Amino acid sequence: MFIHAPTTAKLRCNSRTTDGTIITIPAGKIWCGDLMISASVAEAATGAPTITVSGANAAPANGTIIHRLSITGLAGTTVADSATISAFVRAPLANAVTLEFAAGGATSAAAVANGVLL
Repeated sequence: MFIHAPTTAKLRCNSRTTDGTIITIPAGKIWCGDLMISASVAEAATGAPTITVSGANAAPANGTIIHRLSITGLAGTTVADSATISAFVRAPLANAVTLEFAAGGATSAAAVANGVLL
């Protein structure tokens, strides 16, 4: 995939189990990577954890949900699921952009971002 290995400074990887910023993409950079969400819900609950782009003039646009996992529990049991996608996110020259995780009502949830700045 890469002709030359990226430097350590260009790697952007992190994980979260609570709401908040997963990674920051510096101004003028493009982040290319994989996003994974895993979650569970107990009993008859519903959860929809998300990863959202946050930042002015970002591409995709500010507020865009770029990854979502929707799960619905069953009475008397816990249901769990996970999903991984690949994504590109561009920060404009004027400002940084972040990827934000929200547990979305899941009993437990986690998000992982592994990628590189281009």
